Order: sequence, then C-alpha cells, then structure tokens
Amino acid sequence: MGGGVERRFLLVAGEASGDLHAARLVRALQRLGPCRVRGVAGPALRAAGVECLVRMEDLAVLGFAEIVAKLPRLFATRARLLAELRRFAPHAVVLVDYPGFNLRLGPRLKRHAARVFYYIAPQVWAWHPERAAAMSRWVDRLAVVFPFEEAIFRAANVPVTFVGHPLLDDFGPEVDEGVFRAELGLVPGARLLGLLPGSRGQELERHLGPMLGAAARLAHGRPDLGVVLPLAPGLARARLALGRDLGAVRVLEGRTRAVQAFATACVVASGTATLETALFATPLAIVYRTGRLNYAIARRVVTLPRIGLPNIVAGAEVAPELIQDACTPEGIERAVAPWLDDPDARARVHRALAIVRERLGGPGASERAARLLWELAT
Repeated sequence: MGGGVERRFLLVAGEASGDLHAARLVRALQRLGPCRVRGVAGPALRAAGVECLVRMEDLAVLGFAEIVAKLPRLFATRARLLAELRRFAPHAVVLVDYPGFNLRLGPRLKRHAARVFYYIAPQVWAWHPERAAAMSRWVDRLAVVFPFEEAIFRAANVPVTFVGHPLLDDFGPEVDEGVFRAELGLVPGARLLGLLPGSRGQELERHLGPMLGAAARLAHGRPDLGVVLPLAPGLARARLALGRDLGAVRVLEGRTRAVQAFATACVVASGTATLETALFATPLAIVYRTGRLNYAIARRVVTLPRIGLPNIVAGAEVAPELIQDACTPEGIERAVAPWLDDPDARARVHRALAIVRERLGGPGASERAARLLWELAT
C-alpha cells in the first residue's frame, strides 16, 4: 500500500495499556509499508521495533499528587520530543492516550507544524468536556475506541473516526481452561476467585490489602475456593510479597487473560483490566482507592456517575463499584459472594456483561487506525 517511501512517525505512549495498543498499531503500520517509529516507548513498543528516546516506565505516575515529583522529568521529555520533531522530521506524530502529558504536548506540536494523530482519546467526557473543543484546534485526526466518543468529539469539530477497541484484536486466554485448571491443580468443579490489583506499584499498595482480606473471608466456609493473582508485566514478585501475608493466594505469571476468562468471579482495579474481564463476561467487582488529596480533586472534576469502563460502555451498572472508603474486605465480600454461591446470579451477570462486547464491535481496530494514520502521513 505504501510503496517504497519510508514513513517516519514520532510516537508518545505513557502507560502500560497504551504501550500494548500502540505496539499493535506499529505492527499494523509495518504491514502497510516501510516505516520508522521512535519516541516514548514501553516494553511492547520496544519489542515492536520502536526506537526508544525515553522509557515509558520512567514517566509513569498515578494520581494528581504524584505528578509533582515527576515534573522535572516530564518537562525534560517534552523538550526532547520537540527537539526530535525538528531533527527527525516525522510525517506525523502519534499521541496515545496519556492525557496529562499529551494534551499539553499536542498544541506545542501543532505550533511547530506537526501533523497530529491522536489514538485512544483522552477521557475528556469524564474530566473536562470543554477540552474536546480545544482539541479541534490541534488534532488532525482522532481515532476513538468507544462508540459513544465519536458523537462527542464530532460535536466539538474534531476530525474523528470510531475504529473499534484494540482489546478485541487477538483477544483470548493464554491457554484453554483444561490446561489452566490442571496447572493450578484444581479439583473438578472448584470455584476460582481472581484478584487483579493493578499494574503499578501504587495501585498494588492501595488495593492488595482489601483484596487479600476479602479473599480470606470468602475462603472461610468454601474449602474448594482457589484464589489466584496474575502478576502484571513489569511487577516484581518480590514487591508483591513485601510486607504482606499472601496466605493461600497463588501468584501466576503470564496467565492474566486466563484468570479473567476462567475465574468464577474477579475483583479488579479500575482500568483497562475491568474491560478485559467484562469482555469474557466474568462477574467482577471494580475497586479503586487513591490518596485523600487525589480523591478530593477527582470528586470535584469527574462528572460521570460511574468510573468503571464496563459500566460506562454499557450505560448501566453491570459491575458494582467499590470506590475509596467503600473498598474494604467486607464490601468486596458482599459483592462477590453471591457469584460464588449462586449459578443464577452468575448467569444474570453474564447476560448483563454481553452488551459490553456487543457495543465495542469486532476486531480490526489496529488495522483501521493504522490506515487512517498512513493516509494522514501521505
């Protein structure tokens, strides 16, 4: 499609999920024709052949208060990217989610005459709806992954296309259920509880305690219940166990999707993992805790009644949300216990969650986004 002309792209992905989705985008670009990509990259992008200017891991922050400590590095990264814009002369700059950084970088890129492609829209519909209109002044093409976003950004005069969600590209568990249960040594018919506290250290510190407490309560009186915790990429096993009694919880590596697919129920920190779990129609409780200052700020600026992605996509509460002070062992136990004990309760959740996959469309998001980007760079 692209012939022999090499396309150059400067790319910025600042979070783990954006790194994975951007890596799929890069591979789709490589199938369209010769290209060279460099920028802020995590492990998935580096594995896809992206030339790393700044490691994504060095920029990761969680919440408003934690940003302050990273400001010098964030400013230095922005300056380096603007300098690279002049040296590398990319055909287009690709910004992937990461709104705290990219929404400030974007206007500066446009002042330097860059073509700006934004992939996976910042969730301005939750935080600052007026920023959608501001984006119309500097975004050349926006590729959104949720269907309801297209109308929001089109109304703000942003050139926008719904491409589908990249989670549906190559979506499935790492092994089949028989292999997975054999690996765990589960007896036939045993129930399984999955704990997914988040991919970052700060999330782990805030969510793992209530999750472990809930797991201990749920295991009492349910001797067949297995509890598993899939280790997020880049999260050291030693850090997981530091200062904590994991009890009978099994820690797994390379089996996150299998846990999401085959668990009887899951407890999942708010974020992309909640959407993944919902796409498998596995009953889940969504939890989230942050620092008091972060929470106070968020309560003032977030306009949505729900924060869980499955609930936002469905337009209804298909997964209970246990936020801040509600995120306790007792609260998690009350939410999850019916799914472990009552097949009818699980069936009702399966039916409710089916709408999430239905609304996200089919696979192929990465290919569709890559074609839009390639056309912009032509």
